[in-house]
Amino acid sequence: MLKTHFAEKRSTNLNPTVSLMQKTILSTADVARLFNVTETTVKRWANDGTLKCMKTPGGHRKFEMKNVVDFAETLNFEPSGTLSLTGEDALAQKIQIAVLSRDFSFLKEAFLEKALSPDKQDMFVFFGFLYQHKIPLSEIYEMILKPGMTEIGNRWERGVLTVDQEHRASYETLDALAQLQTQIHIQPPTGLSMLAACPGDEPHELGLRCVSYLFESEGWRTDYIGARTPFASVLNATRELRPRVVCLSRTLLLQEEEHQPMHRLINDLTEIGVDLFLGGPAFCAASNQYRDGAHMYCSSAELLARMKAIEKTTRLTSGS
Repeated sequence: MLKTHFAEKRSTNLNPTVSLMQKTILSTADVARLFNVTETTVKRWANDGTLKCMKTPGGHRKFEMKNVVDFAETLNFEPSGTLSLTGEDALAQKIQIAVLSRDFSFLKEAFLEKALSPDKQDMFVFFGFLYQHKIPLSEIYEMILKPGMTEIGNRWERGVLTVDQEHRASYETLDALAQLQTQIHIQPPTGLSMLAACPGDEPHELGLRCVSYLFESEGWRTDYIGARTPFASVLNATRELRPRVVCLSRTLLLQEEEHQPMHRLINDLTEIGVDLFLGGPAFCAASNQYRDGAHMYCSSAELLARMKAIEKTTRLTSGS
């Protein structure tokens, strides 16, 4: 029952979570996602009066959460589109509401709390809940993980977090993402492959891991050689493995002595004929220096769009 899923307490107290839920307004798409039905079905429920709704001046149907609760209980309708978080999760109710309304600002804050929590499994449960409720990997990475990790970095720079806290948050996030990857739906193999590396003296690999997982989820074979990979090793691996795409990620700005080998690496990879993707804050900040011969990706959407373009070109070329 929906009341069970949201652990609603019908009382006169001013519990802030209950108050928030009662005031939450859901769209037709939200309700459809909740019950795992089409929007047409939700509109029919509204039109025949089974599910109370109100309409905006523009004619859009909106549903109060309390009316959705009543609807589910009256018909004994199980909300199959929503799974409960554990009762021990203090943020469970608010996370469920935020998932329905796609409140990424709150979900980022929830991620921050879990990233800094000593409970390692809590992070994986959180990511799994998001994915199960049809938030795609690209949005988890872009709308929640990316701004969340940026905030953790900012807190470390301001001295709010210690080095050990920042490191623990990063590595526990990596562990949770690895667990999540075992649960996701992998698309049929494309026959294409990619190589992922953080070239030079770059220690931050979380963003690159996300890139690798995105390619893998889309049916690409991935070869991940990780952080602090020497420039020559990236080139050697490319020659040996012959990927269609090479993804390089840099968070730290290049040191003076790294500029020349980086440009040489990019030129060599371009001559080999791979599609070269450059991402991460350092590359995006200096995009004009590296644009020739490379595709810049500063968001998951840009990365996916380019990935799909390559897949389409490959199908057309092969005639499949």
